[in-house]
Amino acid sequence: MKLSEIIDVFITGDWGNESPSLEAPHAVSCVRGADIVPISNNEFVNIPLRYVSEHSFQQKLLQVGDIVIEKSGGSPTQSTGRAVYISQALLSASKNVVCSNFCVAFRVKEGWNSFFIYQYWQYLYNSGVFFNFEGKTSGIKNLQLDIALSTIEIEPYPIEKQISIANCLETFDEKIAFNRSINHNLRARREQRKNLFSLPSRSRKWRRQSQFRSDT
Repeated sequence: MKLSEIIDVFITGDWGNESPSLEAPHAVSCVRGADIVPISNNEFVNIPLRYVSEHSFQQKLLQVGDIVIEKSGGSPTQSTGRAVYISQALLSASKNVVCSNFCVAFRVKEGWNSFFIYQYWQYLYNSGVFFNFEGKTSGIKNLQLDIALSTIEIEPYPIEKQISIANCLETFDEKIAFNRSINHNLRARREQRKNLFSLPSRSRKWRRQSQFRSDT
């Protein structure tokens, strides 16, 4: 079956306004292509705050399990089609979330596990599949999403197998995130130690002289 057959609904993006107004009174966190990697690393602090209309607020808010696709951008070595999964952690940190107008989100049909589909999309992206579904307008690469979805196939896995695979991959992702946080803390600790134990100028001079004597 085709990927297009598993999608229930698309949610278009809205960049909104920089400040609130009568036409756009609702504050939202707006996910851009630039936010995809940080969000995937559970870093939510730099998602821009924007203001959208009542219609967008009612129709375009994202929910857990939605998958956001970057449809414009990329580079000669990076295709369009990067994806990010809307998690409970993101919504807990940012509350009302939409995607920008350079992205689009979709929600999968009943009988499909959204995290499984997200991981399958990541597999396709990392395999370079979406280079085959790109066009250009004004020098910007655009993902031909409708063509991609109606062309790319997916095996009709039973929901139990989807959940099993999704749980396994989620465990790996959690371990990767944990290791990343350890590395971040180690870097911070090194900087802290460096600041706490910075040598006075006389000691630095002594250290340089000692190094010179040892070299000679």
